[in-house]
Amino acid sequence: MCTVIVGFDPDADTPLVIAAIRDEMRVRPWDGPGRHWPDRPGLIGGRDRLAGGTWLAVDPRRARVAALLNGWPWDGRMPWEGTYPASRGELPLRALDHPVRDPLHGEDPTLYAPFHLLDADAHHATLYSWDGRCMDTRHIPTGVSVIVNTGLDPADPRATRHTPAFANARPDPDPTGARTPEEIWGDWLRLITEAAHARPRSAGLDDAGDPGGLIAHADLGEGRIWATGSITLLAVGRDTVRYAFTATPADPDTWTMVDTDVR
Repeated sequence: MCTVIVGFDPDADTPLVIAAIRDEMRVRPWDGPGRHWPDRPGLIGGRDRLAGGTWLAVDPRRARVAALLNGWPWDGRMPWEGTYPASRGELPLRALDHPVRDPLHGEDPTLYAPFHLLDADAHHATLYSWDGRCMDTRHIPTGVSVIVNTGLDPADPRATRHTPAFANARPDPDPTGARTPEEIWGDWLRLITEAAHARPRSAGLDDAGDPGGLIAHADLGEGRIWATGSITLLAVGRDTVRYAFTATPADPDTWTMVDTDVR
């Protein structure tokens, strides 16, 4: 995933709202949100068919979410360079296995390519960033933050452009009354639709794209397309999780609610 917008306020009616935008190679197969892991039947998320992990998962029992972004290596290499023995897609699942506040307990980060791991619920929101050499831990501040592949980076063009707009429109839905995407996330849906119709962000290989674009699209040649494949919206209360998903962000009618009933 390349952009996660987090609205965190422990005093709000709905303390945590998230818009998570996943950018990936179009040919990489995936499954939409579901209970894909028999050994973790309580977890819900999209599944990467190649490695079996996920870019985002929720645990409705604890009203908790873990989301993953690829990070930048400390030595300036491109994020996809190098080989690693473990898949980063396991990290959100492993994080939610831990009822304690250390989601990386017992993990050896050197097994993984650089990453940013968000662990959040109604009471805490923390970003763990591994650059291949050092682990940085930061608490997400109250308000709206935009997380990108360089982490909590206010100088990133996406953060500079979109933080004020999403902060001004930050939804705080009724924990029990709001049920539809429009009722729950309000103007965030409009902002996402507008972003999907704007000039997209490229892979940074040329000047063709808009570096402040939330939605990505880049033709890498030989039929390879890197682009935004889906967007997840979450509204996390003290004991509830509401979850919406679309694979067509330009069409506001394609949002679907995901079943998060505790089983």
